[in-house]
Amino acid sequence: MAKSDDFNTIRANIEAGTFAPVYLLHGDEGYFIDRITDMLLDRVLTAEERDFNLFQYYAADVENLGEVVSACRRYPMFGERQLVLLREAQMLKQNVTLTKYEQLEAYLAHPLESTVFVITMKGKKADSRARWVKQIQAAGGVVFESKRVPDYELPKFLPGFLRETGMTFEPDAIQMLADYIGSDLARLMSEMDKLRLSIGNHPVTTAAIAQHIGISKEFNPFELVNAVAVKDFKRCEIIRRYFAQNPKDNPIQITLSVLFTFFSNLMLAHYAQDKSLNGLMREVGMSYPQAKVMVEALRRYNAWKAMSAISLIREYDAQQKGARNAVMPDDEALKELLYKLMH
Repeated sequence: MAKSDDFNTIRANIEAGTFAPVYLLHGDEGYFIDRITDMLLDRVLTAEERDFNLFQYYAADVENLGEVVSACRRYPMFGERQLVLLREAQMLKQNVTLTKYEQLEAYLAHPLESTVFVITMKGKKADSRARWVKQIQAAGGVVFESKRVPDYELPKFLPGFLRETGMTFEPDAIQMLADYIGSDLARLMSEMDKLRLSIGNHPVTTAAIAQHIGISKEFNPFELVNAVAVKDFKRCEIIRRYFAQNPKDNPIQITLSVLFTFFSNLMLAHYAQDKSLNGLMREVGMSYPQAKVMVEALRRYNAWKAMSAISLIREYDAQQKGARNAVMPDDEALKELLYKLMH
């Protein structure tokens, strides 16, 4: 195998029954680490073989790493392979720190072909310069860093990721999932399982998400954007008050993200050659609901105002994250921002 594989390559090899002698699964995004671990649990051993050939260790409970290494060195019983899991390796106790790499290195230099040894480090990145990591690579093992998807990349990442579910999604629905659930992929897939049970094979719409994932149909950032687009001051104030009364369900970071996306798209719309409904759908790739709102916004916000709005939203985002120690209550910040955006 390659020194470092991507998730799809690893999955394809596991499904084909091609296993590496050692897997190091590390990084900030726990979802892919869990997926690979579950696939190995499912594919390396049959249900009957697990009673004799599956050994799982949680690093926080390991007093002597030699016990794990000894398990790796034994030969399987009544089967071709055994599976040894060392979970949460970053939690190895301090009293084994001085010897843990030496004991690992002795095995990793010459791993058994009949053992599949899996080391997981969820939420922690392994040092690629460490000798034991290089030994895994040299021995034909897999070193996989599971990186968290940045929020700004979610709209591009999610369509391909969600394709695995076999469900179809409206463009606006994917944007809503990106804004509300963010990069918590485990929660995202859990919510998709709930949706599948509720809507079956029907397309996933914003209405379905609002109904089944607990987002208010009437008071949410997308409705706020619609009100901002037409400068409906009264409607904006009603939604803002609802947010103030339900702050846990409506964090300002999500609202700012949705507003930022809206004004960014508005800038693209200003530079489209054809600013009609069909033109925006064709040139900018907007859905019908998005283009309909954008046509109204183009009449009320010129390009300079849209650009100023983007700068303003960035300023308030930085402020509410503590920049220059200028944090104000979220409700007050949103009220002030909306006033500036629409005037």
